[in-house]
Amino acid sequence: MRIVVFGATGGTGRHLVAQALAAGHRVTAFTRNAAAIPPQPGLAIFSGDSRDAGAVAQAVSGHDAVVCALGGRPWRRREFVCSNAIRHIVAAMTACRVRRIVAMSTFGAGDTRAHVGALARHVLFGVVLRSEVADKEAMERALAATDLDWTVVRVGLLADRPARGTWRAADDGSIRAMRRIARADVATFMLRSLASDEWVRRRPVLMDQGEPPATSIRRVTAPGRGD
Repeated sequence: MRIVVFGATGGTGRHLVAQALAAGHRVTAFTRNAAAIPPQPGLAIFSGDSRDAGAVAQAVSGHDAVVCALGGRPWRRREFVCSNAIRHIVAAMTACRVRRIVAMSTFGAGDTRAHVGALARHVLFGVVLRSEVADKEAMERALAATDLDWTVVRVGLLADRPARGTWRAADDGSIRAMRRIARADVATFMLRSLASDEWVRRRPVLMDQGEPPATSIRRVTAPGRGD
């Protein structure tokens, strides 16, 4: 499969690129900083800005699927990195007849806000990451308004640790607490979803099933920060 990865230099994006290459896919890494990605067999590096519709269209052309691991930063408030990028990505996919996209969002977006627990709901999403969550919600709405074969993966607190290889994915409201999950496991789930119809036009929450609910937001990366 020919896959273009947006947010390829972020923590989750790096795992997406590495795992896709290891699985034999041809990968294009879309990034503002080409020097941050070492050349590898099977990897094309596209230097561009996700705010540039022309660059996005050029990168998407010729691919079979898109994976988006873009994310904002607390100090880049109101830039709406994800939702602005997704509009260009959707337009490019429509023009190039590319139908499949898997995008990373956050647990706590949309109808899952009530399920994340008091700490995350009031402190993390209510204050620290308010703009980032609004950006993710706008991205989700933009995808839902299309007829593309999209999957939105809502993740909890992203941890830089080895993959466990197990997780729980559900979109029925049964996951009701923030939990840490390895970026590598998120990448694996997103890539597996590309080849499956199970989660098409759905928004699964992805959690480490062996991890206890988070009682602190220290030593983990906030949800959705993948740029």
